[in-house]
Amino acid sequence: MKKINHLIHSVLLHYCIDIGMKRNCPKKSCHSDQIIKNGFYFRKNDSRKIQRFKCVRCDTKFSASTGTLEFGQKKRRVNFLLLRLFCSKVSQRRAAKIAGVNKNTVARKFDYWAKKAELKNRKFNEKLAKNPAQHIQFDDLITKEKTKLKPLSVTVAVDVTRKYILCAEVSQIAAFGHLAKISRKKYGKRKSNHLENLNSTFSELTKVVGERALIESDEHRNYEPVVRRYFPRAEYLQYKSEKGCIAGQGELKKVSFDPIFQINHTLAMMRDSIATMVRRSWCCTQDPKRLAGHLQIFMYYYNQIYLKS
Repeated sequence: MKKINHLIHSVLLHYCIDIGMKRNCPKKSCHSDQIIKNGFYFRKNDSRKIQRFKCVRCDTKFSASTGTLEFGQKKRRVNFLLLRLFCSKVSQRRAAKIAGVNKNTVARKFDYWAKKAELKNRKFNEKLAKNPAQHIQFDDLITKEKTKLKPLSVTVAVDVTRKYILCAEVSQIAAFGHLAKISRKKYGKRKSNHLENLNSTFSELTKVVGERALIESDEHRNYEPVVRRYFPRAEYLQYKSEKGCIAGQGELKKVSFDPIFQINHTLAMMRDSIATMVRRSWCCTQDPKRLAGHLQIFMYYYNQIYLKS
């Protein structure tokens, strides 16, 4: 009997190797790679035939969708439509009307896409690390959290040659200009973590940017010490800021030649594509963490879909 069981086990294991499956048992106590195909089932919400599997060791049954971010979703058909709407200056309520789903469904899909986009961006950066950028530009885009008295800064870096967005980090900053006094009076002293996030951003950029790369930005006082710390061998150039034009949402400049055109153009596109970043809009960021998620979604769409379309 033992010999028969051993023979069956060997045959099944050989079958697993032959079909080339790269799956493991989802059961934590098992996690065996000795699995076999176990039929199909028809998924109604997207009209697809899904493969079932069975673990030889513990008899656990699972499918190809087990363990994925989409597991348990009922409205898979609207996923890609909502992705495009999230990156097309459409509010979540309007996206719900366009897609014909409830606004709560759109909110859940937003969280789903934020998680998936973060994973996709991480894998994309791992590929970029094999061929690091040799010319980048970076700058900060100013937006707000609920009110202009609570400003936020988004640090964005782009690969000038390939036009990829390399990072987009959200930072809390204190109100400035004529709003500073009003902000302190109404909300108290607001902590700024811009410099801290700037350091973490450049720490990540060291993985996808060459040591001797050409780095360009405007003349912000915090930039040079951070760049010199993480890229001591790079060539760093700073340019005096020019006043932006209305057509470019305050990002594109009114000069005939803009030395940091690529980053300004990318920032203008971000303002025009993310509803909560438009300067005059009913939409407004309620939570910086959700804005960070939206930026991940836009980076994924822009780098891996828009530029390759």
